[in-house]
Amino acid sequence: MKKWRRSFLWLILSVGILALGGLLLSNATREGARGFMWEVKNNGTTVYLVGSIHVADGNFYPLHSKYEKAFAEADYLGLEIDFTKALDEEQLKRVEDMMMYKDGTTLKEHVSKETYAKVEDFLMKDGLKPNAYDTFKPWKVDLTIISMALKADYNEEEGIDMYFLQKALERKIPVLGLETYESQMGMLGGFSKERQEKSLNTTLDDYNSGIINDPTDELIDIWKKGDDQSLLKTANDLASDPEYQKAMQTDRNIGMADKIEGYLNSNKEEEYFVVVGALHYPGEYGVIKLLQDKGFTVVRK
Repeated sequence: MKKWRRSFLWLILSVGILALGGLLLSNATREGARGFMWEVKNNGTTVYLVGSIHVADGNFYPLHSKYEKAFAEADYLGLEIDFTKALDEEQLKRVEDMMMYKDGTTLKEHVSKETYAKVEDFLMKDGLKPNAYDTFKPWKVDLTIISMALKADYNEEEGIDMYFLQKALERKIPVLGLETYESQMGMLGGFSKERQEKSLNTTLDDYNSGIINDPTDELIDIWKKGDDQSLLKTANDLASDPEYQKAMQTDRNIGMADKIEGYLNSNKEEEYFVVVGALHYPGEYGVIKLLQDKGFTVVRK
């Protein structure tokens, strides 16, 4: 559970939240990795569901031709967040309030002495002041450290969602957001104080042990192979933590499935190309099962 929690946290988060040695390719990858894509049709409307990895490198491309063919006919691109829309002043303030303490307290007063000492040690090793993160809440410190670690090996600009966003801008097709910055940050900030500190400690320990990126490497391999069973196993492993599973998976998946249902019931002969984190799709509470429960036939491509 501990191993996959780190990778999952990064994978499902939209890259827009974070301040964001490639892998050697097999012959199969040079021909285009299988990845994860499903097709759903209803009354002339087609929705392609694509499982994303939010960080990658140039070795991911070119993608398998099935992705390019499907996207070439798309009328809309759906992402976790519509990155083309900037936050207004009021939204920025709300986001800042979610990330930072505004009551005069600091991180030191909200975590144990042991945890705070680990944060200080991390900052000093990175050449920063030991109190540099004092205004940040534990979940924000957690994500900042993860971002720094991943940035050393991967590039958010090479992520699958960013790749198709650029193509959508070039084609000038509308971009739809299934979620918002605020909803994602509200979810992260909504974790209990104890859960936030536990997650931060795990990140710090993994960083110090030099294994923080190992799960991401493995998940990228699963994506390249299009390994459905390994993806499902990963999703099921994460579901063993009730608080984490409800907020990160179940609640968000329900919202995504409802949005996709709206697209499918538009009664228009149009195509939607939806790209969200791959781990949102499999499992008992995954988007695929939720759409099937709504009466739609979902076909693996």
